[in-house]
Amino acid sequence: MELDFILSTEDKKSVPPHLSVWVDYLTTPEQAYQFLPTDSPRKLVLYLKVNEIRQIQANSGQCVYPNLLNVIWVYIYIYCKVKDKSVKDLRPGAEGHAGITGLEEDSVTNELTKSQKKLLRKDLRSKLAELASKNYSQIKD
Repeated sequence: MELDFILSTEDKKSVPPHLSVWVDYLTTPEQAYQFLPTDSPRKLVLYLKVNEIRQIQANSGQCVYPNLLNVIWVYIYIYCKVKDKSVKDLRPGAEGHAGITGLEEDSVTNELTKSQKKLLRKDLRSKLAELASKNYSQIKD
């Protein structure tokens, strides 16, 4: 389950880089899945609480770092040929899109070595997976 918290190439390109997540009272799991690439291996529905995500403290092997993760609203945009620009996506469930920030390599303090940063990100993903394992289901094909 820890692998579900690794940023995709698209997640890394986002501004700010974030792991896409969905607010459950605004977006059903089936709606959220429609926004993923067609070849996405992600089929688990993981339930996390924002306040628990923000309270995670990560260990680099040397120090414990609080407040590295945050959850923010992220609008989804699609290209509109008629207007020749990107417009806000109005498909059902789009309003529930959010993102977990702080999982990318550059989000941690510069005083750490590359291996310490790697340990820190692994610890963050592990703690997210631990929170999520308490309540999850699977999207049916």
